[in-house]
Amino acid sequence: MNGDALIALTVGFPPLAGLLCYALNNKAARRILVGLTAVVLIGSSLLLFQGGGFTYEPAPIFESVVLVLDFALLVYFLYAGVKNNNWLVIGLAALQLVPVAYFEFGLGGMAVEPMIVVNQLSLVMSLIISIVGSLIVVYALSYMEEHEHHLHIEKSKQPRFFFFMLVLLGGMAGLVFSNSLYWVYFFWEVTTLCSYELIRHDGTEIAVKNALTALWMNLLGGVGFVAAIYLAFYFVGTLSIEALVTSNLSRPLLLLFSALVFAAFTKSAQFPFNKWLQGAMVAPTPVSALLHSSTMVNAGIFLILRFAPAFNNTALSFAVALVGAFTFMITAVLAINERISKGILAYSTIGNLGLIILCVGISSYQNPLGYVAALTLLVFHSVSKGLLFLCAGVVENRVHSRVIEDWEGLLAKFPTTTTIMIVGMLSMFLPPFGMLLGKWIAIDAIISSSTLGFLIIISLVLIGSAATTLYYAKWLGHMLVLPQSGKKLGEEQLPLPYSVSLLSLLAIGIVMGAGASLVIGALVLPALPAGWFASVSTGTFSFNSGIGTFLTYPFWLGAIAIFVIGWMIASKKGGVVKPPYVSGENVSDPDAFKTTADTQVSMEVSALFMENEFSQSSVLAYGAVAGAILVMIMFITVVL
Repeated sequence: MNGDALIALTVGFPPLAGLLCYALNNKAARRILVGLTAVVLIGSSLLLFQGGGFTYEPAPIFESVVLVLDFALLVYFLYAGVKNNNWLVIGLAALQLVPVAYFEFGLGGMAVEPMIVVNQLSLVMSLIISIVGSLIVVYALSYMEEHEHHLHIEKSKQPRFFFFMLVLLGGMAGLVFSNSLYWVYFFWEVTTLCSYELIRHDGTEIAVKNALTALWMNLLGGVGFVAAIYLAFYFVGTLSIEALVTSNLSRPLLLLFSALVFAAFTKSAQFPFNKWLQGAMVAPTPVSALLHSSTMVNAGIFLILRFAPAFNNTALSFAVALVGAFTFMITAVLAINERISKGILAYSTIGNLGLIILCVGISSYQNPLGYVAALTLLVFHSVSKGLLFLCAGVVENRVHSRVIEDWEGLLAKFPTTTTIMIVGMLSMFLPPFGMLLGKWIAIDAIISSSTLGFLIIISLVLIGSAATTLYYAKWLGHMLVLPQSGKKLGEEQLPLPYSVSLLSLLAIGIVMGAGASLVIGALVLPALPAGWFASVSTGTFSFNSGIGTFLTYPFWLGAIAIFVIGWMIASKKGGVVKPPYVSGENVSDPDAFKTTADTQVSMEVSALFMENEFSQSSVLAYGAVAGAILVMIMFITVVL
């Protein structure tokens, strides 16, 4: 099959399947369509990757289709604002609708050739979208049935739900393959539409409120996109992304890139635009998983990665790095204070995106190690975070709680799901998995860069890394270490869609972790911008950054040894249960102890949420102000 047909399948098949899901409103048909979409997307993305890069010019009719659909989207956003009496949405939609109308009908628009460019970066993004995204939609087949059962919904809304889930996959594919800035803008707004509709899916008051927050924040990014289109039209004379990236850098062009970076910050929920992604947690778990791992937020990352070669070694690149570093640090600290499982995962997502953006900001053609770190983190984060969200959704539907304190002794209750979730957590920050290798490369990149304010950035990264270890270790403790309450359910039975999605992502994560250096060699290094040659080398079980060498096999041998020793200890019979030592003399009451002052004190067990040390609401408020200041500084450095 040729590349043109594969692009058509990757971009066009998911929306078509979504329309059929909506029209047929049949459970069996929906399962077939979702399964078929997964097969088509995974197969086409693998074939595209195998075939390598090429360009493609769609039929002229598609330009008209995109134009009509774009205006329909903007009119719908305007309608949503009027319907919900939200002046922010109305104003931001109008700020796009009017300039876009003038651009197309007053200025005559601008054609781009070629319209589709398939390069190594877009191929890597396509693999993430197609494989991780498809498995999440398959998972949703079982989740949404349980979800509607728990909510006692009489008339199923699944046809509408799967329509927008599948459209989101097609929209993301269109975004990463488009070479026209206008087409990227159109698909950008498609993802905005899907996120708005999916967040408000349950129709509750909080769901509608949070969906509107997501809508206006993403529309704000859309305004930045429209500004970039005008700057490209007047000062460069082209909307071709390839041409923009290779143009001689000037102040108007730097301002154009700043507008696009601003749009990327809104989509990837960097401070101060974090609120919309946190609010998205009210949506069904498959929505959270799709937005956080393989689609929505990765659109912002892709945009920065795509244009980074054009503004490396500028004040803008340092501003980008600073915003990313600050976001990584503050979200890790906030996650310590969080009790809700999906809330912790939301902070983790925003923070890891910040780390990726930091790495892009410090990268340059002289030292592309940051770019290598960013892509490495993006690939491994997408798989691990998708897996974690899916496991969290299974647990939530069974214990009917998102509070991690209610997840005590989970391993005894749901051994399969909990074991998979433990592996997912470990893969985020510990050896022997790929995220650790990505963070090691990131540290090397920061150390070897000539970035202004090096000490500030490295300090933020160290604080964020320490806090990350704390909040994940604490969560693991609730599932493993704390007293196991409730009866053991025995063998855990998972519906087929759950099993397919969880086990597939688990297998992908383990295989990728085992061959992390090979993944970097096959996916990451070929995606470096043209002319960027990293002084790195990869072996089967090693990665050399030019600064140091990371060997992966000792970590895997150590992990296997720990597992075997742990299994041997756990399998031993006998022993006597003793009350815990609580830093004083034990007394007859198991919930008290005697202090050195010979007074009996009641024992209080609680998780380390550090609520007395800092307030999450205060940190969020100060963080939003600090983030807004950093974004303003970014524009000031470009203008001055």
